[in-house]
Formats: sequence, structure tokens, C-alpha cells
Amino acid sequence: MKTNFIYTALLPVVLIAGIPQYLSAQTTEGTMRIGGQLGFGTEIESLGIGARFDYAITDQILLAPDLMYFFGSSEEDYDFNWFDINLNGNYLFNTENPDIIPYALAGFNIAILSVDYDNPLIDEDSDNTEIGFNLGGGVDFLVGNLFVFGELRYVLSSADQLVIAGGVKFPIN
Repeated sequence: MKTNFIYTALLPVVLIAGIPQYLSAQTTEGTMRIGGQLGFGTEIESLGIGARFDYAITDQILLAPDLMYFFGSSEEDYDFNWFDINLNGNYLFNTENPDIIPYALAGFNIAILSVDYDNPLIDEDSDNTEIGFNLGGGVDFLVGNLFVFGELRYVLSSADQLVIAGGVKFPIN
């Protein structure tokens, strides 16, 4: 079941990779963007909020670190919290329309997980840090001076999860 889920999650990346390349993307070396994002994590089954930064190393490669805090979920007396730190590289594909920029991503993930037990008589709180790899893709849409984006990434680690995210990025230079 999990294998089928991984294949389904990576299908958009494969489709994006097949897009013909005609014109250069709307990014030049040294371009920087900062923005916010909302997301959903399938393992914690919760919404998340985060910040993102893009730096264009070349016209087609972005360094794209981001942070995402997933709002905790609860089960009986347990509260679960999840915080992601990601350092991704995005490869921008060329398209006929320079206002639509698909990309593939790969990178590193640090997931900080905590479990709090809400019982004053028992101390079962736990913190854990997991290191993994991100694989996925997304699309930037140029709307005026803003970039609106949607992204799908799968985190490969002992804390596997699919993250669906979207947001807005503002140029800062």
C-alpha cells in the first residue's frame, strides 16, 4: 500500500520532467524570494504553516530552504507536534509560457517530533529528530510580481510523509 502511495506521489514529478523545453524560466542568477506557505502532512494528518526562501544559484537551479510547523494532533491523552526543516534544490524546467515554471526538487529534511502525555501522574513525554530526503516537484505561477506556488514532496525517512504545500513568494531584490 505504501509503495503505491509513493508511486502516486511521484507521478507529477515524472509528468513535469516530460514537459518540452522551449524558453528560459523567469529566474536569473542571484534572484531571491521570500514567502509563506500552508501545507498538509499525511503522517501527522495535520495542517502546517511555514516560511520559504529561494535563491537562484543559476538560471535554472534554486536553493530553496523552508520551515514548516504542523499543528499538533491529539489522540486520547497524547499530543503530537511536528516541525520540518528542509534544504531543497529546485531544478526549473523551461516551458512555452514564462509565467508558469514547473520544477523538480530534491533535498534534505530534518523532522523534529515531540509527543506530550497529558497526565500529571505519568511522565511519558518524548522528543525525536529524524533526518531524511525530500523528492518531489511543484509549479510557480507568476502573478504580477508575485510567485504563487503549489508543491508536492515526499519525505523518505523513518518518519515518512507526503507534504502538499502552497503559498506565495515575493521578490526581495
